[in-house]
Amino acid sequence: MSIHRIHATKAWEEFADDSTARNNLLEALQPQLHHMRWFGGKAYQLKALNTDHCLPLHYDGSLYYLFIFETTYFDHSTEYYLLPLSLSQEKSEGCIAEYINEEGEYFIHDAVYDSHFHRALFEYTLQGKPIATNNGQLDFDRGTKVLASEKYHSSRNPGVDQSNSSIFFNERYFMKIYRKLFLETNPEVEMLKFLTQEGHFENIPAYSGSLVWSRKKTPPVTFALMMNKVNADKDSWVSTGDELNDFLRAFIEGEFSIHEFVFENVELLAKRTAEMHLALSVNTKDKLFKIEKFTPSYRTWLYDHLCHLLEGRLHLLEQRKDQLDEEAREMAEKLQRKKGLVMKFFEQVKKKPLKSLRTRIHGDYHLGQILYYNRDYVIIDFEGEPESSIHDRKIKHSPIKDVAGIVRSFHYAVSAKLFFSSETKTADRVKLQKSADRWYYLISDTFWTTYYKHIGQDNPLYASKSEINFLFLLHLLEKAIYEIGYELNGRPDWLKIPLKGIVHVINELEKYEG
Repeated sequence: MSIHRIHATKAWEEFADDSTARNNLLEALQPQLHHMRWFGGKAYQLKALNTDHCLPLHYDGSLYYLFIFETTYFDHSTEYYLLPLSLSQEKSEGCIAEYINEEGEYFIHDAVYDSHFHRALFEYTLQGKPIATNNGQLDFDRGTKVLASEKYHSSRNPGVDQSNSSIFFNERYFMKIYRKLFLETNPEVEMLKFLTQEGHFENIPAYSGSLVWSRKKTPPVTFALMMNKVNADKDSWVSTGDELNDFLRAFIEGEFSIHEFVFENVELLAKRTAEMHLALSVNTKDKLFKIEKFTPSYRTWLYDHLCHLLEGRLHLLEQRKDQLDEEAREMAEKLQRKKGLVMKFFEQVKKKPLKSLRTRIHGDYHLGQILYYNRDYVIIDFEGEPESSIHDRKIKHSPIKDVAGIVRSFHYAVSAKLFFSSETKTADRVKLQKSADRWYYLISDTFWTTYYKHIGQDNPLYASKSEINFLFLLHLLEKAIYEIGYELNGRPDWLKIPLKGIVHVINELEKYEG
């Protein structure tokens, strides 16, 4: 792809006010977007790019811009993206366009790859002082556990970025730069800061700082989060898969075998999960984290959310029914037949007396969000459920929703290993299902028992065992229904996994009815 040339009539110091140069930059950027990992609109038909804001950031003789652009689509809602810009005389990684003005020929780069820009972010974060902009101010915040005397020694970009971009500082800190912007504070910043500084929960990447754009008369926007670096080789989804390899080999040889260390790891994970929930339920003056009851307004919201989710997934299954194999189609038809039973169960959310309490929770809790490091677990990615709005990700729920997420993840792990491994293609499906169910029940029971022990039987978060059972079944069903959309859009062969989970809950509801 040839590099686009921008002919500017003004100096780089006036780029924020040079609408012609900015529009030319957007014109250069448009064909490159689909090659950028962080751009989330690849599946939609792009209509136009527009400048939202261009915020200058001066550091040590250099001028950078925090360039925010708006993407409009023909078939999707508007999105906003952050693109830090730097100017240099040499073309290097992240080059976007050639920039020509009266002073000479330069190159505009994505500043995320500029080590001098890295240093600016790091040192401004350590200083923790606001910088005025043409609309509000840039608030750099330093975490309470980070010394102001910390010095910049090194920085680097990791090999691969995903939806966000990353920088490592001093091989000790990790900064996540949010590319897709939400027009309010990112929940991950709030969660990590609270867990680190008020909850004193240590099994997370400790909050080290953040960059938030505080705008006039509108909600703040999070640009970056800095946290302690975690040196983990793999997440718990991968490590559980490794453990299941031994289980799979034993199954092929006609044995049912789970190593004792597997149970020990599950117990440790349950303990850390309970400790996270206890940390999120500490007494605080922060209204964002104060414990709440099951209020009528929350009950109505949750009921409407569950009904909307169910209706949407049933519609999706009906649209794609020709793509389903016989087993998946039978389970999808059972869900459709039992829709009334499920809706009746959902209605209990509004009617059932509930004395349990609600807190902020992880919200997207599964094995892929947990790292295994130094014989312990580190919980990561507190941004919340991807399909939810930022507002909805901050709604307080029963912590049981996180427990349901992990239990569903265990079900995924064993189902994926036993039903989609080449070694079991010719195995008896009934025996496969029996072994998968036994593993799942043993692991889930171990997790549950240990979690309940560490959360405390008299903890006011859970008023009674009957409420625990109701809420667990409710969120287990919610998670499985949610997963239908993910699998239909990404891995249709795996659709049977959430459908099996749904059928399991329906069977439990039928027993309850009987």
